[in-house]
Amino acid sequence: MVQYKGKQEPALTWEHYKVTQDLLDSGGRCFAHKAERVMIELWPDMEDMAVRVVNKICQKLVPDMFYEARIQAVITYHGQVLKTTVPPAWLATHYDTWDFLVTRWCDPEWWEQTHKVARERRLKMPGPAHHQGSQSLSKYAARWSAAHGGQPCGHFEAFALAHKGKASSDVDFNPEDPPSAYSNATVHSRISQYTSAARQIH
Repeated sequence: MVQYKGKQEPALTWEHYKVTQDLLDSGGRCFAHKAERVMIELWPDMEDMAVRVVNKICQKLVPDMFYEARIQAVITYHGQVLKTTVPPAWLATHYDTWDFLVTRWCDPEWWEQTHKVARERRLKMPGPAHHQGSQSLSKYAARWSAAHGGQPCGHFEAFALAHKGKASSDVDFNPEDPPSAYSNATVHSRISQYTSAARQIH
């Protein structure tokens, strides 16, 4: 609930986000309002583009969230409370296929084989996939920022840093770093392509 035009209302529109006070995060940052946090967090160093795009897109996205939440609430209620078994709409006329898939997904032997293939694939990698652990990219960014004197860390920087070391380690981001700077050198080409595209735009 937010205070909007003299009334307490649920934040159902993007305009509500623009009048909602932001709070200090774990990295010591506080923005003018919640909408600004969304814009700045999305594309670090590309604020002008973020403002233009996000302000346009979020006019529709925010109301859509509540529409989707209503649908998900019905699905969750039928599944978790009523214990109703409902196949996805795209399989409604092919229940035998759905039954086969569910049986397979719940088969311990299939799970073991799937994990075995995944382990073998990871072992073939030249280095660790990343140093994020189970934490989200946003949480990694916040922890890196907290461990480095409150320096800002956007999602792109966090992606690169997570392929160098743990959030608490002495790692920083430089777009000119060679492949050897990353624990898995294959990620270097992806970072280089993104950096090159950003430079062309700006």
